[in-house]
Amino acid sequence: MPNTSVLAEPAAVKILMVTDSTASFDRADFGLATLVDVLETPPGPWVRFEVTKAHREANLPALTADLPAFRFDEHDLSQYDQIWLFGVARAPRPPLDQTELRALAEFMDGGGGVFATGDHEDLGVSMCGDLPRVRSMRKWHWPEPGPNGEPVAPSIDGPDRNDTLSEGHDPLFQLNDQSDDIPQVVTPRMYATSDSPKWAHQAYPHPLLCGPRGTIRVLPDHPHEGECYVPDDLTRSFTFAGYEMTEYPAGLAPEVVAWSTINARAAELDPRKGRLDASTFGAIGAYDGHQVGVGRVSVDATWHHFFNVNLVGDPTVPEDPIKSVGFAASASGRAAYEEIKAYYRNIAVWLARPATQEAMWWRAVWATRWHHQVAMDLRPALMGSPERLDLAELLRIGTDVRQVLTATVTRADTLQWAGRFGVGAVDAGLWETVRPHLDPWRSRAGDEEAGHLPNLVLSLLPELVLDAVLGAVVYAVASAFPEPTQDARDRAGAVDWAATVRPHLDRALDVVAEQVQRTDVRLRSLGDTLRTARRSGD
Repeated sequence: MPNTSVLAEPAAVKILMVTDSTASFDRADFGLATLVDVLETPPGPWVRFEVTKAHREANLPALTADLPAFRFDEHDLSQYDQIWLFGVARAPRPPLDQTELRALAEFMDGGGGVFATGDHEDLGVSMCGDLPRVRSMRKWHWPEPGPNGEPVAPSIDGPDRNDTLSEGHDPLFQLNDQSDDIPQVVTPRMYATSDSPKWAHQAYPHPLLCGPRGTIRVLPDHPHEGECYVPDDLTRSFTFAGYEMTEYPAGLAPEVVAWSTINARAAELDPRKGRLDASTFGAIGAYDGHQVGVGRVSVDATWHHFFNVNLVGDPTVPEDPIKSVGFAASASGRAAYEEIKAYYRNIAVWLARPATQEAMWWRAVWATRWHHQVAMDLRPALMGSPERLDLAELLRIGTDVRQVLTATVTRADTLQWAGRFGVGAVDAGLWETVRPHLDPWRSRAGDEEAGHLPNLVLSLLPELVLDAVLGAVVYAVASAFPEPTQDARDRAGAVDWAATVRPHLDRALDVVAEQVQRTDVRLRSLGDTLRTARRSGD
């Protein structure tokens, strides 16, 4: 049958996934097949994840990879958007040599994204412990500090271990509780659109933890995790085979974007590991290198948040109806797993290069333009005439667009992309000017952190601008492509979208500016009235 879909070819996000030691890409307990399966189902029709699997060894687990005996300096890394590192090999295994570190450093400085994780102690240090940014966003060294003063990673044992096991269905705490249907609950960092108190404005999680159903607050649990942190020293530079890399350009720091909380428990509740002290530690870290022209980085406390054994059950207990199937054992477990899968896909979207993210954005807009809810609400008489669009109409359609978009594009990505590729399509400088008021994830100076009473006008801006921009963009696309023809579909991938939507975006920003000015005047008038009333009562 002919292809009758009007949807454009999705943007391709190319991922190089690398592991070592005994990890694999099959269905084994320490396998990554379930993760790869999740990525094969993208969040929406605007993206496709293409995973190339590489293994550092020449052993049996390496036979499950596309590229066994892999070296970073013998492969063209520039073809990928991002590299995911699942480090298992410990310190006796030699670290990456200088030429491999150079290849990775050039990839990162060139805009490529990196995800990295290990587990407790020095698991993963061989592949990840010397890589700038990665080496200082997560603890890799044990039992002594690293060669550059990196902190010691948490131990597998002792009351201060990072044990996130949730109480299971059977008595006591035991290792295979990690394979049941009960996740750990994490605390995401929340971001604001201004430095005013949280009650005055919208709050958002980091894009990594913004799911289609709201904030992601769960991860698989495990009795001895690693730890993510923020380094004190942001001034380091490294030279690898003649290539110099500034670890944190412009002093932009990484962040811990989610924390795990450990509840104290008595020794008798865990005969194997004993007493556990209460504490909190970094579960997920993120570095937004796009703000300074380099690649983004994400780190996670443990690969047990990704391995088969923590997702689809423990194959060594086939008689256990819950632990043998993992999150699939119950409705609550399946709901938690949906959040976890959204986290995986968010990593792939967030780490993508800016050009790839822009391609994702316009394909998402294209798909939304043809969605029945939006297509039926657009008014033909207003197409092609931006000057006839008033704020009420832009907000009406923009609300529809946001509802449709956020079924597959997270609320965080919608806001970021509408700003960067929507407002920014009019004028990149304009986006940087208004960004402090619209982008809750923008890096802020220290003097912006202290809370004070909010500017109520600015507190309302993000959602107002978002809906107006979304309404304008979709009206522009619909005006340029009024019918779902094969020609429209074929041309969609090569359109100069910035030029196409600019007249409509100009109109949207004009009417938003007018509304903000009117609102500000009215609030000032109200303030004057309140002051006058207060004085008259004295």
